[in-house]
Amino acid sequence: MTIRTFSLLGLFIALVAVATMIIRVPIPQTAGYMNLGDSMVLLSGVFFGPALGFIAGGVGSALADILGGYPQWAPWTLIIKGVEATIVGALVLLLTIQKHKLSLSAVVCFVLATSWMVLGYYVAETIMYEQKAALAELPANIMQAFGSVVLASFLLPLFHRVIRTGSP
Repeated sequence: MTIRTFSLLGLFIALVAVATMIIRVPIPQTAGYMNLGDSMVLLSGVFFGPALGFIAGGVGSALADILGGYPQWAPWTLIIKGVEATIVGALVLLLTIQKHKLSLSAVVCFVLATSWMVLGYYVAETIMYEQKAALAELPANIMQAFGSVVLASFLLPLFHRVIRTGSP
C-alpha cells in the first residue's frame, strides 16, 4: 500500500464517520438513527475495492457509533457497513464499472449494497430488541438507503476527479 493510498484510506474513514454523524435523525423504537453516511460507505467500496472498502466503510461507521453515543451498535455497524462497502467494491471490480461517470450498473451496485444494509440492520435489531422494533425502523432504513444511493450517485464523478487529481 502506498503512502497516498494509506492517507486516502484514513481520510475516508474520517469522512465516513463525519458524514454519519453530521445529520442524524433519531429513531426511538431501537435507539438508532438515520443518516447519510452510507453514501460515503458506497464510495469507499468504489474507490478502495472490497478489502480496503470494508475498512473505510466499517471502521468509519463504527467510529461514528462510538463517538456519537451508540457504542452498542458499533460491532453490528462494523460488519454491516463493512460488508456493504465490500459488496460495492467486489461488484465494481467484477463488472468493470467505470468510476469517472455515473452508470446504471453503478446505481444497481449501490442498490444491492444498501439492500444488504437494510437487511443487516433488520436482523441486528431483531436480535437486540424484537421483530416489532425492527419492523418499525425498516422504513427509515429504506429511506436512508435511498438517500445514500442518490447522494453517492451524484458524488461519484466529483470524488473520482478529486481522488485522481487531488482537486475538484
